[in-house]
Amino acid sequence: MKEETKKRLAHLLDRYDEEQSGANKQAQETKTEQEELLKAFGQVRTKVIRPIMEAIGTVLQTRGHDYTIVEEDASTDEQGTHQDGRISMYIFPLRAGAKSTTSELVHFPHISFRPDPYWRRIIVHTSNTAPTDGESSGGRGEYAISQVTSDLVEKELVKVVEGMLDKWGR
Repeated sequence: MKEETKKRLAHLLDRYDEEQSGANKQAQETKTEQEELLKAFGQVRTKVIRPIMEAIGTVLQTRGHDYTIVEEDASTDEQGTHQDGRISMYIFPLRAGAKSTTSELVHFPHISFRPDPYWRRIIVHTSNTAPTDGESSGGRGEYAISQVTSDLVEKELVKVVEGMLDKWGR
């Protein structure tokens, strides 16, 4: 092999190694940021979101409504699909009667907070669907973890209660 060819190959391989090193560094930084988001979400879930849900749920109970809070940790199902952890509050309006089974919870007004590690944000999904509606009504918000404060959680929960009372009050 010619000396010129060896030099050219060495240069190409050096450049490739540099790019791989940069890609590996970036992948590690991304993984670290994702892990930090999940850890921060766990703390916010426990110290901010759940206490607000419980406080609003207590107020609802004093007026005859009921609620349940469901927390799910991140997991992987049998097919290998990753499921993000979340915290959800389901509200059972007075008119709805007894609590539903877990499989039917999605038919009641609810709010869920879950981390999206890929985009490094918190997703808030709301719905005020009634069991007979057959439609979805609500919203979705995306927030940085620093934006998920007591004020935001209260505001989002009040919107769900307001939507529930509008729909179920008919």
